[in-house]
Amino acid sequence: MDLNDNQHSSVNDGSGLADDQSRPELSMPSERIHQHHLLAQDTAQSQPRRRRHRKKGSNDTANYHDPIAHTELRQAAATNNQQQSVTDGQSSHQDKLAAAAHSSAELPQNELPSELPGSNHSQNHQRPRKQTAADTTNWRLRKQPNEPGTSQAPGSAMQAVSLPKPLHATQSPAPRKVFAEHYPPKKVTALMDAGLLVRGVMRINPKNPTDAYVSLDETPSPLAQRKNPELQSYVVGNSSDIYICGKDSRNRAINSDVVAVKLLTRKAGRQLYKANRMGYDKRMDKITAQRRARLDRMADNVKNVNAEAASDDAPEPQTSNDSGAHMPDLFGVVVAIITPNADRVFVGTLSNRLPAHRDSRASDNIPLGMLQFKPLDPAVPLMLVPKDSVPEIPHHKDVCAVRMESWPETSKYPMATYLKCLGQRGSVEIETELILEENGVSTEPFPPTVLRCLPKTPWKIPATELKSRTDLRTACIFTIDPPTARDLDDAVSCQQLPNGNVLIGVHIADVSFFVRPRTALDRMAQQRATTTYMVQRAYPMLPAVLCEDLCSLNPGVDRLAFSVMWEIEPESATVCSTWFGRTIISSACKLSYDDAQHVIDGGHLAESLACFEHTGVRVAPASQQRRTDIEASVLWFFHLSKIMRKRRFDDGALSLHSVRLSFDLDDSGQPIGCRTYDIKDSNRLIEEFMLLANMSVAARIEACFPDAALLRRHSPPLERRLDEVCRQLSHSGINIDTQSAGAISRSIQDITDPAIRYTVEEMLISPMQRAAYFSTHAVADRDDYRHYALNAPLYTHFTSPIRRYADVVVHRTLEASLAIYGNHVSADHPLLPPYFSPYFPQTAAAGSLTTSVNDARAVLIPKPEAIAGIAHQCNLRKDAAKKAQEASSTLFLVNYLTAAALRMDTPGVITQAIITKVKENGISFVTPMFGIDGIIYMDRMADRKGQVVSTDGRKWRLNMWSVKPASVTLVWKAVPQPSATPDASDPEHQLANMLSALVIDDTKHSVVELGCNDTAETITQTLRIFDKISVCIIPETSPPSVTVKLAMPYINN
Repeated sequence: MDLNDNQHSSVNDGSGLADDQSRPELSMPSERIHQHHLLAQDTAQSQPRRRRHRKKGSNDTANYHDPIAHTELRQAAATNNQQQSVTDGQSSHQDKLAAAAHSSAELPQNELPSELPGSNHSQNHQRPRKQTAADTTNWRLRKQPNEPGTSQAPGSAMQAVSLPKPLHATQSPAPRKVFAEHYPPKKVTALMDAGLLVRGVMRINPKNPTDAYVSLDETPSPLAQRKNPELQSYVVGNSSDIYICGKDSRNRAINSDVVAVKLLTRKAGRQLYKANRMGYDKRMDKITAQRRARLDRMADNVKNVNAEAASDDAPEPQTSNDSGAHMPDLFGVVVAIITPNADRVFVGTLSNRLPAHRDSRASDNIPLGMLQFKPLDPAVPLMLVPKDSVPEIPHHKDVCAVRMESWPETSKYPMATYLKCLGQRGSVEIETELILEENGVSTEPFPPTVLRCLPKTPWKIPATELKSRTDLRTACIFTIDPPTARDLDDAVSCQQLPNGNVLIGVHIADVSFFVRPRTALDRMAQQRATTTYMVQRAYPMLPAVLCEDLCSLNPGVDRLAFSVMWEIEPESATVCSTWFGRTIISSACKLSYDDAQHVIDGGHLAESLACFEHTGVRVAPASQQRRTDIEASVLWFFHLSKIMRKRRFDDGALSLHSVRLSFDLDDSGQPIGCRTYDIKDSNRLIEEFMLLANMSVAARIEACFPDAALLRRHSPPLERRLDEVCRQLSHSGINIDTQSAGAISRSIQDITDPAIRYTVEEMLISPMQRAAYFSTHAVADRDDYRHYALNAPLYTHFTSPIRRYADVVVHRTLEASLAIYGNHVSADHPLLPPYFSPYFPQTAAAGSLTTSVNDARAVLIPKPEAIAGIAHQCNLRKDAAKKAQEASSTLFLVNYLTAAALRMDTPGVITQAIITKVKENGISFVTPMFGIDGIIYMDRMADRKGQVVSTDGRKWRLNMWSVKPASVTLVWKAVPQPSATPDASDPEHQLANMLSALVIDDTKHSVVELGCNDTAETITQTLRIFDKISVCIIPETSPPSVTVKLAMPYINN
């Protein structure tokens, strides 16, 4: 039995209606109607032709046609259609697309089925009686004799029934359903309240789109845990996701949709899993067979020691299905889409060819006049685009952008609206536009409704704010940022106190003053959620007048800020007390990281650096004393940050850094330089105090609003992947303690070789999960709030409101907490130090707010469910921005390598790589210079002639290889030059051939075995994890990617 049909039936059973039960007015499926129609045609053709006019009183009524009843049936059908149109409302463009998906073949007029189930098959036809007025007015209340769809025994009483709609040319039979109907919202809410459904976020596996997973975004309710015992131990972000097996079970959901899921029993889920994996395993087995075929072709020139050593009766290699793939713990089906992913614009190619391998259930549901849209993202389904909506059909290589619209249950493919053609891939401009469209980055100008929310310029701080806020304009406050930064949202200050302690301040731009709740500006900021940084430019979350001017803490101007201040004991960097408040500041100068690093290294601020000082009346150029105070503050920050950082890692924090590239661009925007971004002490200086501010604010808002705080958590790493990495490392004698983040950090610190330490960090990044925003009401256990990498019980984002909407929400929550509680929350709160300090500003917290105390929570804090939606949107946009940034970096790296390869004799750029994993089918690597990682497969190790990229002009041929646990041994041989062909009887030539056939000593490590004059040279390499090799990075511009090949001679360790 077909798997899809089984799955389709099970989903329908879950909704409570089968396909033929969903429309009670039809008494039989359309397929059977068509069969009866054909049967009637055959019967009519087999009978002799009868005269058109019959004698009066003829009893042949098999083809009786009542014109009055038939006319009323047609009128009733038209009335029903009109009523349905009124009910559905005005048809939009999306409705027309959906209607196109519903279209199917129509039956010709007057070719109606002659009989339906339950009709009278007797050959004794009754004489039609005379038509009466009651018959014409009450035809809906009885069955017409011999009318299609009737069944009435002779002499039976009339009864009220529902007649089927007549099948005319103007009405087609209802199309079959490909997917189960989605539950209506009220039903979803009721079933979730009853614990029969759970909600989560959809994630589709791009490598195998038939696999999908749902991560629960809230702790299952007690009822759900009672109904589904397997959920009793579920931890949000730290448990197995619900496996959604196959496209039918996914039920039209796409990546990042918030969906309602009905759990399956483990037995049903496992059966579905095994059946669904068959297709994927067949594809993987086909790829494996192709790889083996390439290896067999290589065998003519390259000898595989392992293959020759294997016995003839060795067992067949395992297929993908037998490899013991990890079986999921939870299985489910999607029954409704609660919140669709707002980013529904996709890029791909258009063609006239309809999708291949169409499902038989959907073959009749693909209408003509459509174009196929094939997305670049394999996790996105194929789509249908109306041909008449495309002004000019683009070339099949052109990349286009479409917006997914409706996806009715009767269509296998969703409908889409054509947006624009981007052009053929390859150029930086088109690739950048593609990246932006694919990741939903808004590039449109801000609309007038948003711009009307902005203050008029030139703008001055209102007198009410000057009166109510704490005035810190005369304090020594400055910023430390990258030299190209234009949105300066954080500043710092340091002041020595008479008691020997220091008063440290972190001052953040008060964006929430300008972005007020429930405004068009607020809605736009929430929609964008983050600023996206590409290599050549940034796409801001807020209009430029805010992010570059009114909110940016530029030097020498008065700005509104939200400040956190601590009294800190300098020897141990212990926080004695904390103060929160809304302030007015005036930054003295803008330091770059290089400026701060120069001061740390013992230098002074450059004379050319613009510095200012607020005298209390006006802003003037900074005095020499102010410059000295800035330098002293930098040194204080450096001193305290070293102590704080050491204590943080001693307490169990973990930091893993991957390679980050920085590019130098020419006037045309093309990369002319590429280097890794170095982290300096000045970077860490700022990092420590930003972390402290985020932790302090998180503790504050969670203490004030435990059910409505927007926090950020980081779940522990994926245990299965982490164990796999640790097994690989153990083969090289490196043992990683995985008991905690601190244990992993200490294991890394024990590695003395910088190259090996870097490689281990790169390997450990893979099993780590991404941090995520969440609403405290959605996670039941407070222990699950923890941030794993920081080893912090509470954490949030507060320090970058210009570029993150989550920070704006946190600012509003902090503002409400100050309005309601002031600076005193709880004297015995474990995460909040005492408030009191005589050196803090004495301004009343409540008096500095723009919102009254009574309205603070109602106006500033959304409902818990709304906060969960904000967290979801911020997570989506942050992940999309990260993907766009990484894709932009890859694009410019490819262009830089393409230009560099033109100046070289090799097909690409030669660089050093470090091996991170050795497997039977190849070796994994990472390149420290460019941050590129990948796999060199054994069947791709050399070309068909066994040769590889040469770095010395000679042709190097792979002569033999042998794979053993955690190591691979390669034997290379330099191809003799044609002018120096040696005699086969030459002893040295014979010795070289004998050496290449010797059993390789597994203990040897990249040793040159023999040089035979200038005609032949044999090199043996035994490669293990952390060994260095030479690779050739070959750039490909369309699409932007790189191919990495092994190069010889190798780089000595």
